[in-house]
Amino acid sequence: MVLLTAVVAGVSTVVPNDPWHDFFDLRVYRGAVAWWLDGRPLYDFTHGRSPYGFTYPPFAALLVVPMAALPFWAVASAHTLLNVAVLAGLARWLVVPVARRHGWPLPFTWVAAVPVLFVLEPVRETMGFGQVNLFLAALVLADVAAVRRGSRWAGVGTGLAAAVKLTPGLFVVYLLLTGRRRAAGVAVATAAGATLLAAAVAPATSWRFWTETLWQTERVGRLDKTSNQSLLGALARLVDPGEPPRAVWLVLAVGALALVLTRAVRAARAGDDLTGVALTGLAACLVSPVSWSHHFVWLVPALVVLVDLAAGAPPAPGTPRWWRDRSRVLAASLAAVTALVLASSSIWFAFALTGHHHDAGVLGIVVEDLYLLVTLAVVTLLPARLPAGRAAARTTAPSPPGGSSPR
Repeated sequence: MVLLTAVVAGVSTVVPNDPWHDFFDLRVYRGAVAWWLDGRPLYDFTHGRSPYGFTYPPFAALLVVPMAALPFWAVASAHTLLNVAVLAGLARWLVVPVARRHGWPLPFTWVAAVPVLFVLEPVRETMGFGQVNLFLAALVLADVAAVRRGSRWAGVGTGLAAAVKLTPGLFVVYLLLTGRRRAAGVAVATAAGATLLAAAVAPATSWRFWTETLWQTERVGRLDKTSNQSLLGALARLVDPGEPPRAVWLVLAVGALALVLTRAVRAARAGDDLTGVALTGLAACLVSPVSWSHHFVWLVPALVVLVDLAAGAPPAPGTPRWWRDRSRVLAASLAAVTALVLASSSIWFAFALTGHHHDAGVLGIVVEDLYLLVTLAVVTLLPARLPAGRAAARTTAPSPPGGSSPR
């Protein structure tokens, strides 16, 4: 607790942007459902003098309806405590297998990982805005564990995540491409059931969302905002103050999606689902028209994979030789750069408004796009790992007669 308090205090005074944001998004959720319960159209709500309102599907609104009955301090406190609990759970699920592989002390490694992960902007911004990113990541990662166990419920978490927010729907594609058809079917059925439930409770609101609100991308903010670290966001800043060419973005998005999903499927087939899921989540961030900095929570599992490789976990067969020969150094370097970029809130050192993105020259554009650039490096370079059991078996396998190495 002392360490976490010190980290919070340090982050609050060093990073170039306010890490708390006064729970702005949480206020939007609560205000929108209160407005809706008063009989007014959900998607007509805007918070205060801002242009921002509720942008999620109606099913998400149903989930947060209880917020309207509680004072804001209680909502904010509950949200913070739940996020801390989810972060601690995710840290344990991600870090404990790595600690066991390398003989690191438990539970010290797990407890120490929590403040380290909190420092990363996607995590603290999720808490500061009152966002749902950690909850959605936990639902998807729970499905990874369910698939491993062969549970018939595998897919429910992904389906619920996709019903709350559309981008997790890409994980259904991942399940299909990796041969988990049953889990993919459960995910689709869950998402459809949740959506139909919302339609039954609020038919007019659902009709408006799916036929009108969904396509109004301007509702979420300007594409060129510094915090939009998607491919389209970078393109918008590059051509500022003009409009980004959608045809160019479509080509880039399709190419990125094909590349990253191919790598994700290969990782899953090599036995490393964590790498596959991390790559899929980052692919969704890249190709979505708007991906705010707090959406990049999928860099957290990617960082855990890099730390595992840096500590000596062997890359899976099929990894390029140039990476295998320098695996520990390359993984440690990429992990250090990624963590530094995220922990320092680096993009905000080059924050600019529309019409001014080129004022600081090429260096300013590069710094403003650093989360995107780091993500592109991760999705291009991150290799799958050899599972711990197979790695141990390979290490203890008897040598050929005479000590010669097999060709």
